[in-house]
Amino acid sequence: MEVTRHLAVNSMKKEYYKLIFGVLVVACLAVTFHNAGATSVKKMTVADLVNYGDKIIAGRITAVADGFNAQNMPYTDVTIAVQESLKGNVSGYYTFRQFGLTQPRDMGNGMTYLGVSPDGFPRFKTGEDVVVFLFKKTAAGFESSAGLMQGKFTVNGRELSNDINNLGLFANVNVDPTKLTPAEQKMLESNAGPIDTELFKGFVKKAVQQSWFK
Repeated sequence: MEVTRHLAVNSMKKEYYKLIFGVLVVACLAVTFHNAGATSVKKMTVADLVNYGDKIIAGRITAVADGFNAQNMPYTDVTIAVQESLKGNVSGYYTFRQFGLTQPRDMGNGMTYLGVSPDGFPRFKTGEDVVVFLFKKTAAGFESSAGLMQGKFTVNGRELSNDINNLGLFANVNVDPTKLTPAEQKMLESNAGPIDTELFKGFVKKAVQQSWFK
């Protein structure tokens, strides 16, 4: 009886330490992003997003689910019904894994796990239409959007914008004018604000196919 109780206590201690470790990791990340502000994440133009994006996907979010992986690290899985693959040759349904939970979780033992995705990470909702620029998957299986919130564009009607309202998206981006339509040239003059979805996707697709920003 005493041995059983001892093993149970040890097991609870291990889970507790795992929980604390996970919280500390997320807290450290959150502090880094919060304290450094905009300087902690490279400001990315569309040229940067195209270059850093290992996959560029346009589609609809069909599922968002969070949990813990085998290493007890928090994650959020985001599934996209792919409507168009602008880079990376993706089709059907694609699921990528972002670091952190969607919200604090009651662990059922009197403790609450606070390891949500840090500030600066984009949030995804089922049913929204998006264009996402995804970094290459890490060894741990995580895929974040390039530039974090800068690399997730939400479609609203015929227009789209990222979480910083496309601020500086086309700053100092130079493309041979002979390769652009008049509408694309006008888009490159924009400093901020929503832009036409189909115009933007067509521009990105040409940039990828013709290696404009290599």
